[in-house]
Amino acid sequence: MTVFQGVSPIFDWILLSSLMGSILVFLILVVKFAFKNTLGANWHYYIWFLLLLRLIIPFTPESPMSIYNFTKLDSLKSVFSNRINSFSINKPSTEMGEPSKLAGNTISLTANSVEGKRDFATKPIPTDFEAVNSKAILIILWLIGVILLAGYTIFINLKLWYQIRTEPKANRTSTMQIVETCKLEMKITKDIPIVSTNKASTPALFGPIKPWLLLPDTFIKSLSDIELKYIVFHELAHWKRKDIIINWITVVMQILHWFNPIIWYGFYRMHQDCELACDALVLSSLEPEKHREYGHAIIRVLETTLTPQWVPGTTRMLTRKSNIKRRIRMISKFKKESLSISIITIFVFIAIGMVGCTNAPNANILQSGNNADKSPYNQLSLDETNSQIMAGTVDVEGPGIVVTLSNGDLLKDPNLIVHDVDIRNVINRLIFAQAEAMSVNGERLISSSAIIAAGDRVLINGNYYASPFVIKAIGNSEDMVNNLETKNGVLNELRSLGLGITIEKSESQSIPKYGGEVNYKYAKPVENKNY
Repeated sequence: MTVFQGVSPIFDWILLSSLMGSILVFLILVVKFAFKNTLGANWHYYIWFLLLLRLIIPFTPESPMSIYNFTKLDSLKSVFSNRINSFSINKPSTEMGEPSKLAGNTISLTANSVEGKRDFATKPIPTDFEAVNSKAILIILWLIGVILLAGYTIFINLKLWYQIRTEPKANRTSTMQIVETCKLEMKITKDIPIVSTNKASTPALFGPIKPWLLLPDTFIKSLSDIELKYIVFHELAHWKRKDIIINWITVVMQILHWFNPIIWYGFYRMHQDCELACDALVLSSLEPEKHREYGHAIIRVLETTLTPQWVPGTTRMLTRKSNIKRRIRMISKFKKESLSISIITIFVFIAIGMVGCTNAPNANILQSGNNADKSPYNQLSLDETNSQIMAGTVDVEGPGIVVTLSNGDLLKDPNLIVHDVDIRNVINRLIFAQAEAMSVNGERLISSSAIIAAGDRVLINGNYYASPFVIKAIGNSEDMVNNLETKNGVLNELRSLGLGITIEKSESQSIPKYGGEVNYKYAKPVENKNY
């Protein structure tokens, strides 16, 4: 397995989760706007946790209420669906006994005759090299972005840690008394190191495991004791709510989704709402007459700070000045939520979760062919069903495509007939596109199927057929069409020769089970042995 084969599924998941996350960001923003003045600051912050869940968890429940029922994610997935199997240029298998992949097993479409074999040696061979190479370039670019952004994040945090590790701990008696009083009122018992430094532009918590409370020297010197108390209250609210851990999770998600500005904007709004939620927690512990004093303290911090410095992962008290106005308005109008508002908050949160954090039924958006339900009982049932489908012993139905190959104008050129190799080339391309079941003129293709030239006809599963040849395939129609209609691909080659080619997508079609008998005289299952 190459590095790209290992990274490719992760890259596919990142792309799909980023796309689904973008849709969820728009949904959250719409709902937030609708309930802007109805629901509290905590709800406006916690609703963004659904975005984190959507980006972190690869498998989510299916629901008919999912917003992804109304999107074409499955077709968008097909753009990047081709697996990176190799970086060599090989034409599709057409020789006897060469295996091709079909739904996790092999199918060998044998030929014991070279009669009618096409010679494409003088023309470009249809391959997946261009598609594979394009995806490899995208993966490399994504990895470069991840490495650069992760490197910057680590560097800037190590730099700040190196600068403040020798800074003196805050030792002013009044400052320490303020911190201890705030910890007592917020019921915090753990020791939190207080560092007085000029390396931070605003008060902030720094460090994901054992956070330090950074207080700029200018704040300690210029703010009154009551103002400093409110600022410490705010930062301890971050500590109590474990916001610094959430910040680091969002930083990781931003690094993985560095290419998506919608995800970045969603997390930007999440940070803004986080500050409002902390304000709400502080205000809920203060008497109503002290709310104005807290608002004045926020304004004093804004006046004291020239340019807020952003260090990934830290909790900083100030963002942009436009957000300060929003915070001041919230502070001036703050009141504790009633029971009815709390009930509405829970209901709306669950509703958005059911709509935005579930997948469309039978979408297989992230699974890419893997079963989401991995319980032993259901897996046994699925294995039996899959085995029947792969063996061709049951009728199947599902979406897919229908490809028809027909002879050309035989009056102009009697050699314009469909050969067995033409059918096999199309079949091999469909196999590469992960077709799950196929038939030719109603003959179900299984592992022992043979497509052999027989004069002006073709022998399929022991039965003779003449043009036209109708090939049905069940699977992802976008993937299969894209694989067949590549530049210089098999269908374009056959069209250039003068053969009749049609290809149609089908929302639902049926393929009959294999009509013959399969008796294995020599192949026997291997018993498990302990050596």
